[in-house]
Amino acid sequence: VTVETPIKSRYRVKVKVDGSDVQLTRSGRNGQNLVLAPPRSLEVSNSSKVQATLRAGHTVAGVSLRKEEIVIEIDIKDAVEQFLLSMKAEVSISDQATFRQRPVTITVFFRSPPTSELVRSTLQNLREVMGEFRRITGGSTQKQKGTVIRYCIAFSELDPRSKAAFNVLAVTLELLKQQQGRDQMVSTLTRHLERVLPFAKEALKEVVEDEADILRRAIGRLYTLTMDVAEFSCDYVTRKRFKRLAKAMTPGQDQERINDLSRGFTEVVEEFDRAVNVEMLKAVRSREERVLLDRLKPIQTGYRLDRGCMEGTRVGLLDEIVQWAMRPPTGGTISGASTSHNVYWLYGIPGIGKTAIAHSICAQLHKKGRLGGTFFCRRDDPDLSDPKSVIPTLVFNLAETWGPYRKLLANKLRKDPKLTRHSADNQLFALLLDTLQSHPPHPLLLIIDALDECGDSLGRSSIITSLIAAASRVSWLRIIVTSRQDSDIESSFGRFDGRYLSRDLASDDQAHNDIYFYAQSKLSTIAQRRGLAKDWPGDKKLEEIVQRSGRLFIFVETLLRLLERGLNPDRYLAQALSVGSGSALERLHSLYTTAIRSQIDEDKEEFRSAMGTIIVVGQYRPLSVEAVAQLSNLPVHVVSTLVNKLGSLLYKDSTTSGGIRVRHLSVIDFLTWSNTPEDLAVDTEKAHRDVGVACLKVMTLGLRFNICGIESSFLANRDIVDLQSRVDENMSNALQYSCLHWSDHLSHVQETNNGEMMAALDKFTKFPRLLYWMEALSVMGKVGVGDSMLRRIPAWLKCLDRSVEKRIRDALKFILTFQEAIKTSAPHTYISGLVLVPTETDLWKDSSRLFRNLLVVEKGRKTSWRARSSTLRGHVGNVWSVACSPNGRRIISGSEDRTIRIWDAEIGAGVGEPLEGHSDWIRSVAYSPDGRRIVSGSDDRTICIWDAETGVAVGEPLKGHNAGISSVAYSHDGRRIISGSGDKTIRIWDAQSGAPVGEPLEGHTDRIRSVAYSPTEHRIISGSDDRTIRIWDAETGVAVGKPLEGHTDWISGVAYSPDGRRIISGSGDWTIRIWNAETGAAVGKPLEGHGDWVRSVACSPNGRHITSVSYDRTIRIWDAETGAAVGDPLEGHTGWIRSVAYSPDGRHIISSSDDSTIRIWDAESGAAVGESLEEHTHCIHSIASSSDGRRIISGSEDGIIRIWDTETGDTVGYPLEGHAGGVLSVAYSPDDRRIISGSEDRTIRIWDAGTGAAVGEPLEGHNGDILTVTYSPDGRRIISGSEDRTIRIWEAETGVAVGEPLEGHTHWITSIIYSPDGRRIISGSADKTIRIWDAQTGAGIGEPLEGHTHWILSVAYSPDGRHIISSSRDRTIHIWDAQTGAAVGEPLEGHTDWINSVVYSPDDRYIVSGSDDRTIRIWDAQTGAPVGGPLEGHTAGVLTLAYSPNAFHIISGSNDGTIRIWDPAQCKYLSF
Repeated sequence: VTVETPIKSRYRVKVKVDGSDVQLTRSGRNGQNLVLAPPRSLEVSNSSKVQATLRAGHTVAGVSLRKEEIVIEIDIKDAVEQFLLSMKAEVSISDQATFRQRPVTITVFFRSPPTSELVRSTLQNLREVMGEFRRITGGSTQKQKGTVIRYCIAFSELDPRSKAAFNVLAVTLELLKQQQGRDQMVSTLTRHLERVLPFAKEALKEVVEDEADILRRAIGRLYTLTMDVAEFSCDYVTRKRFKRLAKAMTPGQDQERINDLSRGFTEVVEEFDRAVNVEMLKAVRSREERVLLDRLKPIQTGYRLDRGCMEGTRVGLLDEIVQWAMRPPTGGTISGASTSHNVYWLYGIPGIGKTAIAHSICAQLHKKGRLGGTFFCRRDDPDLSDPKSVIPTLVFNLAETWGPYRKLLANKLRKDPKLTRHSADNQLFALLLDTLQSHPPHPLLLIIDALDECGDSLGRSSIITSLIAAASRVSWLRIIVTSRQDSDIESSFGRFDGRYLSRDLASDDQAHNDIYFYAQSKLSTIAQRRGLAKDWPGDKKLEEIVQRSGRLFIFVETLLRLLERGLNPDRYLAQALSVGSGSALERLHSLYTTAIRSQIDEDKEEFRSAMGTIIVVGQYRPLSVEAVAQLSNLPVHVVSTLVNKLGSLLYKDSTTSGGIRVRHLSVIDFLTWSNTPEDLAVDTEKAHRDVGVACLKVMTLGLRFNICGIESSFLANRDIVDLQSRVDENMSNALQYSCLHWSDHLSHVQETNNGEMMAALDKFTKFPRLLYWMEALSVMGKVGVGDSMLRRIPAWLKCLDRSVEKRIRDALKFILTFQEAIKTSAPHTYISGLVLVPTETDLWKDSSRLFRNLLVVEKGRKTSWRARSSTLRGHVGNVWSVACSPNGRRIISGSEDRTIRIWDAEIGAGVGEPLEGHSDWIRSVAYSPDGRRIVSGSDDRTICIWDAETGVAVGEPLKGHNAGISSVAYSHDGRRIISGSGDKTIRIWDAQSGAPVGEPLEGHTDRIRSVAYSPTEHRIISGSDDRTIRIWDAETGVAVGKPLEGHTDWISGVAYSPDGRRIISGSGDWTIRIWNAETGAAVGKPLEGHGDWVRSVACSPNGRHITSVSYDRTIRIWDAETGAAVGDPLEGHTGWIRSVAYSPDGRHIISSSDDSTIRIWDAESGAAVGESLEEHTHCIHSIASSSDGRRIISGSEDGIIRIWDTETGDTVGYPLEGHAGGVLSVAYSPDDRRIISGSEDRTIRIWDAGTGAAVGEPLEGHNGDILTVTYSPDGRRIISGSEDRTIRIWEAETGVAVGEPLEGHTHWITSIIYSPDGRRIISGSADKTIRIWDAQTGAGIGEPLEGHTHWILSVAYSPDGRHIISSSRDRTIHIWDAQTGAAVGEPLEGHTDWINSVVYSPDDRYIVSGSDDRTIRIWDAQTGAPVGGPLEGHTAGVLTLAYSPNAFHIISGSNDGTIRIWDPAQCKYLSF
């Protein structure tokens, strides 16, 4: 507003707009004109009224002097409309009047606000995007299937309509923001719109591959709301700016519409919240499914377009196979079982093009959406040649392809955490397909290429069995297998005659034309590139090339590569075509000879060395030129030149960082073939030796302390972000390879007395290089392979120098003992490992000299490595059979508990999980001669074969017997399995296929208990309950000679002497007999000495001794020549001994027994191997179990607390020592982190359960022996009861006494316990009463419970807190109502002496009591009736009891100084 007037006196200006005062401030003068402006923009309409008042004069003492004013009405309608229509930067309107006889002009200026132009452009933009949205939504019929919702993307990615919708929303929001500055009515709507846009951007945070049905409904609602808001906003803004031009709505109507739209936004957001929660759940489930499927550890192996057939070749063959793969099911629905051939075997000789065909088939079917999975095997790749990887990878691929199968598979893995990739061939493949409810609408293909390059014959047979089983389950699954026509593959397919198709690629009629076309095309390219004649080399030579190829594409491909690289193509072609005749393979080998000789000339030695290295390292991983040179002891430029010259045979694989590979495995076949020319032949054993020695030298020179420069031992390996780059920077390719495979190469060498090899091994094993090697394994994340590498050396090198062997065994003990520390942190190889190495070992003596700043162990340091436990514990039933692996590293056992266990023979610990699969007792187990398989026979009438490494069942169980299997054995060549059964027959099985061989051997008239093969494999012997031994021809199954008779009772065990000249038998007549294997005549007199059945016999590997085991619980050793007993019987088992075996080196005897244990004995001395369990030397007063059942603690009169492993029976750590008197009571804290003990020394001690260290000072306060201690359920309090007749409560964290002692009993407090809810304490006393106390206040609750007539020795709460039980010297157990204190039922009677301990089972079903009558009794907690008979075994009173948390086992401690674990179901003890 400006005021123009010549008046010089002071005046004031006041402006009103629509009757309201407008505050104006002076903003300056324009000449003589006064310029006034409001502090903020004012909103006016074309109907607004502006009134300006000028006022002059002043007041003195309340009297006005010369006061004067004038009011000017300004009509602004025309000016405002002009401004709004023109959108000019400024318009004005003026009015004139007279004030104090002078003219006055007042001008009102209308200027565009800063947002005006933005409002205008935004409005225009909104109209445009609304039009676009209408166009898309009006004409679109697109369905929202396969919607992909990604993290941090707008909903606009859902489909094209969404993008338009959100453009509308975004522009509408900008429009409303501008309008909000002038109109508070739209602020609510603006806030809702502002909330929706970020929500739309951020709400969906996971990838979901599914139909977003729920989201689609919410999005549809948002579409509608989007247009409603946009149209209202356009209309509203237009009306507010052009009230005269637009149809007006009342403010109330606008507000109601805004409220409706705001409610709509609230509902949409809520609907999106619900939808997103569902979709998020799906996203989490999808992520979880991926994690579960990753347990299969699939191998990345896919087809490559550049590896397929050349366009225009193999057309007919490919069309035929693709049509077969895509054909609809015959004779059934897509979801039904297959009624036709769903497996196709394509076979042919090497180089015929099998792999190219496989790649082409994959490409075509992938393009059509029909490819379910692939696996391309390669003999020179450890992952791609591992049979255990094939089925898991295919299962994973199939799950990725078909969603319902993925969900089913993930659910199976989720429910059973024990399922791994090794379960894929059975449980996760064929059997799972049976339960699939939703099936693909068309067939899916799985393809396995080059099966002959994968594993051994048994592994391949297992793969074929799994594939055919799966293909027969559903009709939509097609499977193609390509391979050479190897006999084992042909035999495996032959077992499924009629269930597969096969085709010999050599019979392909089009192969000649295809090779001609291929050769012609490639030769034309070579001619053009080399500047040769256009028709080079001419039709005649072209035809000759095709003829000589013998239909092998690899022949032509190799020749073409040779011609491409040679200086004179004509000369190379002439040489190649001049080779002799023969089979296609022989001509191929001749071509290889030409290709090599034409390039290497006189460099044959370097060629053989480099090629030997390339071939043998290729079994593990291909190496770069530099690494091959280092391991071949050749200059890098020599290897590089060699690889370049032999480009027709070799190439650098970019996927393995330039690792050198052969182009075709037929090259390796040729170089290692017995008929290969001598100057080119590669001796693989020599190559392994040379590479093994080179690895030792590389490590000796390259390894060093802290090789990766790790700055701190405080960080775990996993927390060092750049650890892998440090490894690559500091460890060459050759060094990394050497650390992982030196042992692999040396173990291939048969000639073990090589001087260079022994010298290199001696140098490498000298301190401290083995430690540096372990550190290197740690930083590479490969510590797990260390122990197997070390074990391999002594097993392979029989003539190993004793000092080297000692170093290796020390290193093995070290890595086994400190494996977790080394895995976790490389520096802790030294910091944690070396500190605890036994002081009398050479390793420690050397370490202490080199590493002088190691921590010092003040107490408890061992002087020598802990020896192997002589007793292996883990089975929960009679152990019927044991066997030792051929390399002596593993022991297997079969038990009544229906499991097979594998044990580490070196340390006596269990290896992996028990093998489960049999449904009844396992009577017999055996290793295959190569140690790769385990066979077991069971009372369930089946024989199972297991992978010895993984523990996974191989193939289906062998069935045929009509009664339980008593004995199984492998033939010495591993090709056959024999079994003897209660059905009186012997069966022979093919070990590869599992098929029966011939008819059952019949002749025995009663149960067959034992069978064995002769060392020559020509004979089988069997022992039977009919008291005879029979000899059979292993080939024909015909009985040889007459039965061997002489025993007067069942024959329970038979064995051959190592030279096959003698047969040994053991019998229920308590004797062992020796027989002449040739004549069947008895040799000498029966061996007598056992006092019961002789259950099993074995002959030592050197044939000098016979060992027998008996139900008299002893093992006897006999001189095989004289029959005289050698030494005293071996004693230690507490149950019948069922089985005996020798270790392969003859140094140890292994036995199994009904006491559920396996024992290892020194065959020379007869002593149990290893140190015995460190047992208490006095009676055990108290025991307790950890909450997870893995540990037991015991307190003894010897003042010591011991921690025990319930699985092995071994002590854990060192004894807990500190009490000055007997330990009368022990307990675990609820979280298992602390142990408390009460003692005769009147103190309570707290111990760290992990380290065994004392925590704080002893708790003192009692004036008598502390008889009982326990924790509160929340672990915050400790209570103790004493001979001083008081109960004390202690703060568990600080050890401070809480309140005053609880007093009331008139004699010793013998037992106390908290109620399950922690609100009550009950105490039992020698005053014959039980008292209940308030745990918070310490006040007594109710009257004492009375009923016992002698001391109360033990009290316990039921798990549900409803009952209290007590046991007494009066030989009874009382049950009380915990609420009322009333006795429940009659006392439980049966024990004949004091009842020292009583407990409830965790499931509330049983009460268990232990007594001075040396028995344990089990009672029904509901009825009070005894359950079964007393548990007997202790030789003195049972003082303390505990139940395992899973309610499976009862633990007892006795005055006889032992702890026993009992299986209440079988009423017998298991261990300790």
